[in-house]
Amino acid sequence: MQFVDTHCHLDYPSYQDDVAEVIQRAIDVGVQKIIVPGLSLESSRRAVQLANRFPEVFAAIGVHPGDIDHFSMDHIQQFEDLIEDPKVIAIGEIGLDLYHRQDNLKSQIEVLSVFLEFARSHHKPVILHSRESLGFLFDLLEKHAENSKDHPVKGIFHAFEGNLMEAQHAVEMGFFLGAGGPVTYKNSTKKHEVFSKIDLSRIVLETDGPFLSPRLHRGKRNEPAYIPLIAQSIADLQHCDITEVANATTNNVSTLLNWT
Repeated sequence: MQFVDTHCHLDYPSYQDDVAEVIQRAIDVGVQKIIVPGLSLESSRRAVQLANRFPEVFAAIGVHPGDIDHFSMDHIQQFEDLIEDPKVIAIGEIGLDLYHRQDNLKSQIEVLSVFLEFARSHHKPVILHSRESLGFLFDLLEKHAENSKDHPVKGIFHAFEGNLMEAQHAVEMGFFLGAGGPVTYKNSTKKHEVFSKIDLSRIVLETDGPFLSPRLHRGKRNEPAYIPLIAQSIADLQHCDITEVANATTNNVSTLLNWT
């Protein structure tokens, strides 16, 4: 079986001393590719550096809504330079977050709009963050799609936070849904409903390491080697074999990124 971890922050300090071992453990259990999303210009640079250091690692570049205070439009040229690297395969982690900040929604929307257009102009998918902001995010994506009918942006709703109806709407818009560690928790009833009903053809796997470890490792650092635990939970919810989950989710990433 082969898996892809579509979201792991391997550039975080918690991996600094053993990142090579972390990647090897992932390979040993079948995780063949890992996407490291950038949270800021500096984080994006680190993601690209890791991608060029390890064949299994790929980078996304962008500015997380929690980091917009450090973003300037002057940085766009530096993102333009980064995107020329062939191992940069997506724009992210970008999005909206009204859990941590409610006072700067306008600024969050402005920065997200910049990176949606950046993704569209470079024909790259996006990795979207949403925390208590899904309605605003849907509205912005729909407006962007109306203005970009020649090449509407597609991508992944990372750590999808919505209910089944919202999940179906995201899928209808052409997006994939990221399933991570919380799907393994016994009390994650909303996620269980979403990932039992949404077709496997629209699901991708992620760890969000070092955060949100699966149930068997809660309280410890998360890492890509735990992807099979998440896959098994999806298999249980979908009443299928883990091999089917591995094949479908890996194929979904290949389709999104035009990987062969």
